[in-house]
Amino acid sequence: MIEKLRISNYKSLGDDVTIELGRCNFLVGRNGSGKSNIVDAVRFVADAMKLGLEGAITKRHGIKSVRRWSSGRPLVLSIHLTIKTEEYHAQYGFSITGHKKYDYIVKGEHALIDYFKKREKVYYTLTDRKWEKNSTELKPDVSPLSLVLPILSGDSRFKPLVDYLKNIAVYNIYPDVLRVPQSYDPQKPMEEHGKNWFSILKDQPKDEWEEELTEALKSLTGEIDDVSVRQVTGYLVANFRHGTAGETKKARIFDATQESDGTLRTAGIISALLQKPYLNVIGIEEPELTVHPGAVKLLYDFIKSASRKSQIIVTTHSPELLDCISDEDELNNVYVVEKVNNSTLVRSIDKEQSDIVKKGLMTLGEVHRTQGLRWTQEELKFDEE
Repeated sequence: MIEKLRISNYKSLGDDVTIELGRCNFLVGRNGSGKSNIVDAVRFVADAMKLGLEGAITKRHGIKSVRRWSSGRPLVLSIHLTIKTEEYHAQYGFSITGHKKYDYIVKGEHALIDYFKKREKVYYTLTDRKWEKNSTELKPDVSPLSLVLPILSGDSRFKPLVDYLKNIAVYNIYPDVLRVPQSYDPQKPMEEHGKNWFSILKDQPKDEWEEELTEALKSLTGEIDDVSVRQVTGYLVANFRHGTAGETKKARIFDATQESDGTLRTAGIISALLQKPYLNVIGIEEPELTVHPGAVKLLYDFIKSASRKSQIIVTTHSPELLDCISDEDELNNVYVVEKVNNSTLVRSIDKEQSDIVKKGLMTLGEVHRTQGLRWTQEELKFDEE
């Protein structure tokens, strides 16, 4: 999993924003505070591996939309990740700066992979397109607009890290996207807004998702007892059966166009969490949107269960979702996100508020409702390794 995330000047994020992540993480803040920019920074690295750096920047409408605004010289954007898996401990990062000729250039890039069992360590460091450190014989030509790691993915020593970074997805499910018939799309994993949702369900064995998804929707609505995907004139559609299993005369079949936003969004989020193969990291944007407050606990249970297989990062400002968080490990992975002087900062929740929850005096949601979550005044430090 990603143990540490260090970001500088990505969108609204300030200089050296550092977060120590656990299996299940929650980013809490007001609208516009910059919560989404944190998860998008992780997705930006994944896109850079899949689409190339230029493709990842173009997807976000250019470097000016990616780099934090400055009235003076362009700020240096940098992202650094510390990752630990069963096979290796790794560090990867890069920095991007302005340039007179180009909109941007890669100022520096480094990678280190320390394999536990093989007792092998591979690494490289580039600064201003010059190889400073390199444990291998590999020295591909370096473009000022591209990263080296994707180029090295053909080498078995670097491929595991590239594959790990590619296997990251962030979800912000749009109910209207799930309503319309969809063309079959073999692409995996599920797309950010759910436009290949029907294909994901169709391709995955039913015993891996049908029972859990149906039970969740039955708990949510009180009557959905079956979900199925079928093909109609070249398109895939989803049907939801409302009724009691075994009493087909009483059952009513509705397609996705007839379901509520909350039902569809819940179905999309749960499908993303249940999809296989498991993703390394899953980001979920405000899962509580359009969902009845009483059903938020249902989503939390799926998020918590999914965190045993995938690392989860959730953005939220829902007291109902925060009410579900109580144990010390989870509280340690709740972060308050605020914008100060037009710059997003991230800190752990205030120790006094955390202690109130640990002692059972109030739930975290109650603290959020009555006081508003505050962050700790102690500066978070990033240990260079």
